[in-house]
Amino acid sequence: MNMSETFGQRLKAARVMAGLSMDALVKRLGKRLSKSAISKYENGLMMPDSEHLILLADALNVSPDFFFSRSILELSAVNFRKNSSLGKRDVESLIERVRDSIDRYLELESLLDLVEPFENPLEGFIVDSSDAIEEAALKLRSEWGIGVDVAIPHVLDLLEEHSVKVIEIDDMNDFDGVSGKAKGQPFIILNRNRPTDRKRLTALHEFAHQSITFKADIPDAKIEKLCHTFGSAFLMPATILKRELGEKRSEISLPELRALKEQYGISMQAIMYRAKLHGIITEHVYERFSRLISAQGWRKKEPVDYLVPDAPHRFEQLIHRALAEEVISISKAAYLSGKSIQEIEKELVLNDANPHS
Repeated sequence: MNMSETFGQRLKAARVMAGLSMDALVKRLGKRLSKSAISKYENGLMMPDSEHLILLADALNVSPDFFFSRSILELSAVNFRKNSSLGKRDVESLIERVRDSIDRYLELESLLDLVEPFENPLEGFIVDSSDAIEEAALKLRSEWGIGVDVAIPHVLDLLEEHSVKVIEIDDMNDFDGVSGKAKGQPFIILNRNRPTDRKRLTALHEFAHQSITFKADIPDAKIEKLCHTFGSAFLMPATILKRELGEKRSEISLPELRALKEQYGISMQAIMYRAKLHGIITEHVYERFSRLISAQGWRKKEPVDYLVPDAPHRFEQLIHRALAEEVISISKAAYLSGKSIQEIEKELVLNDANPHS
């Protein structure tokens, strides 16, 4: 692929990432470039001069270097947790943002000569029922050396420790998470603006999609429910659930649910769903609780938060490792991390001060 073709691919990716049609890009450029010219750029038929290159970079909120990076990264097994209100252009924009984030992550690993292949602890595990998915969650705990009766405070760190790339992006659209594979390695992208307990469950839900084989005849809707059950069962296995709640309950109070959420980092709604699933409460009790949640407006944001910080750290750590080892410059660090040079310099001042404080 020649430079014009590479540039064309990257320009289209940047435009789609910005959620713009060609006409919308022309308008954003103040009609200083025609739709015909943009089309020729994207199809690799010609290259812009330096003035128009800078105009395009500014309009699309990318650095000029973006257009000359490696060719478009292929993603596979892509799975979304999104609201049905997301339109086609929103989905395409999100996919390009995901592709860009993973591409920069892989470039950083390549610069540091890091190869950490993912070993799937659930390889060959075929799921066809709720019982099987609960068994898969317990197997993962066992394979990763986690007792069956303990809370897991840091899910995202745990996934990173086992070679799953986890990235948060700022997005106010109705999506929770995206997962897939790039060069055979699994990744999970999370909406940074979601509550911590929701991000934890979403990450595990997406991990299930990438690590478990579901029986071929299972409908997609059931697979979604099974992945949700996997995440809940990993955070709160049945033994913990019954130890904390008992075998049978006529009611479960909100203060109880709050205390359990604060301890195990799982939403009150997920706890109640598991209680129903394991026969601790009746369908009637669960439905009454669900109506309360809806009436109070707690469906997306519950009144109590999980207060233990749980966020991915590996990418940022690698950025500063590469800087410390002089593998990359500050400007390269800014490009890879999607930050300004000033932000990176401020982080470096803090990093230099802390070890000697």
